[in-house]
Amino acid sequence: MAEISVLQLRAAPETLAGLTPLAREGFGVLARPGRTLRETLTKDLGLCPECVEERIQTVFLDGSPVDDIDQDRAQPGCTLALAAAMPGVAGIAMRRGSPVGVFRESVTHHADARALDRAEPFELTLKLFNSVAVECLANVLVHGVVVRAARLAELLETNPEALAEASFTLDGQPLDRAAAVRALHNLPGTLRLEALL
Repeated sequence: MAEISVLQLRAAPETLAGLTPLAREGFGVLARPGRTLRETLTKDLGLCPECVEERIQTVFLDGSPVDDIDQDRAQPGCTLALAAAMPGVAGIAMRRGSPVGVFRESVTHHADARALDRAEPFELTLKLFNSVAVECLANVLVHGVVVRAARLAELLETNPEALAEASFTLDGQPLDRAAAVRALHNLPGTLRLEALL
């Protein structure tokens, strides 16, 4: 894999909430093969077990609802979407372990028994919604994510409050917010974004 630039943000968790639009759109994260979704969430993404058990009630893997995070596993290139309990009948039906989950059996994601024949970490797309985006984003950013540099620059330009209290370091070089936005515009493709709390 080619080297990509690294942007480090030093900020309080509440400041990082300015990046929730990116969390909803999705960013790349690394996961280890062979782990269950629960292990991916706690070990690869740094989420606390209590948050996974109590707060993350809706899990989608490649667009299909997941009932059992102890059986299903992420695969290279998959999209994993996480949310708290969603309102209404649809929210109840899509919740993991839902008592009415039997009515969505045809769209439910089922564990793939095939073993991954690779040992190195792989990238997946992670999307965070509603209160999960606010509560879990900082922990995920500490572990690092991959984002499009131009999209991050666009977000910072259109929302002057986003990361206003953060300090920026790009490839070891400290920058103020305005210089960081200019640098992001000049970066092709993606970069690794990390938070230092």
